[in-house]
Formats: sequence, C-alpha cells, structure tokens
Amino acid sequence: MSKYKVTLILWGEIVQSLHFVLYSKDWWISCPTNDDLTYTLHYPVRLGMKTITTINKRDFIVTVVQDNFEPRYICQSKALQSNICKSSSEAITSIYKQAFVTKTRLNGLSVIEYDDSEIRKTLLSDISFRPYSFRIGDLNLIVSGIGKSNNADWNYARKGYQSSFVHNFRKTRALFFQEFDNREAIIRIY
Repeated sequence: MSKYKVTLILWGEIVQSLHFVLYSKDWWISCPTNDDLTYTLHYPVRLGMKTITTINKRDFIVTVVQDNFEPRYICQSKALQSNICKSSSEAITSIYKQAFVTKTRLNGLSVIEYDDSEIRKTLLSDISFRPYSFRIGDLNLIVSGIGKSNNADWNYARKGYQSSFVHNFRKTRALFFQEFDNREAIIRIY
C-alpha cells in the first residue's frame, strides 16, 4: 500500500509500434506480485498516461511522453515543471526538491502507483495480450507476441511471434529481436 494518494487521471494509449514490437521492453514495467516474489507481471507504460499524486498537501502530475522510441516523464506542480526525464523518479524528485527545498528522493513507481492493484487492473483492461519474460541462463527473454501454427519444425510458432533479449554481440551490448513471417524466422540485431 502506497503512502501517497494517487489518482489515475488519464489512461494514455497503447501504441502497437512501441508496446508490441522492437521497443516493447521499454514500455512495460515488471512488478512482482505480493503473493509470489518469483513471478513477475508486466504492466504497460501508456503514452500520455497521467497520474496526480498528493504529497504534503501538494499535487504533482506525472505524464508519460515519448522521446524517440522510449518512454520519458514530465512532472508538474503548480507553476513548476520538470524537464523531460528518463524516469518517473527523476521527474517527480526534481519538482519535489524545488517545491519543498529538500534533498528527499521519491520512488517514481510508487508515486505513479504501479503498486496499486486497481490502477494496474485499469491499465490492463483493454489489453488482450501482455508481454511476459523468463530467464534462460543469463538471458532475460521477453516474448511480445504469440502466433500458433501446425509447423513442428518451428515448434508451432507462426507470424505474430516476437521475442527479444539484450546480449553482447561483437563486444557491444545489442538487442536481438526475433519474429516470424509466413515463410521464415527473422532475427535482427540492433
């Protein structure tokens, strides 16, 4: 249970090219369940999503924006507005520090309420599939799409299947993205 009063004021939107393709790993947040810390669920970071959080009797509005293909955050409180920040923690902390002249750091995920079951349920309400991930050795494989066929040579996968993971390739961190079309399996390295 969060110590903040948070309200989801705008759901935002799910964007196919961000949430279910190459950049999907950036647009979903993993949250462990309270019942089983070994199992994590993914919740969307919706483009345009807005929450209002009251801290010390002051309202802070956090908005999700897009910078290139990654989610970014802006926080507003009265006349104060943050720059575009890489994390919700960075955005709200920057404004909180200005508003209260303090060095306190805030947890952005708590402040925008990914730990509130009703808000998480709302964010998933219009989604028919959400990515999932699991570990294979030292790789964290994210499956962002599923398709089923009768082709045993492809382990019954088909067009629609997509997965990705980050690993070293030629001495550089790279994103490996795998998908199927109607005739072949495709692996792209970025």
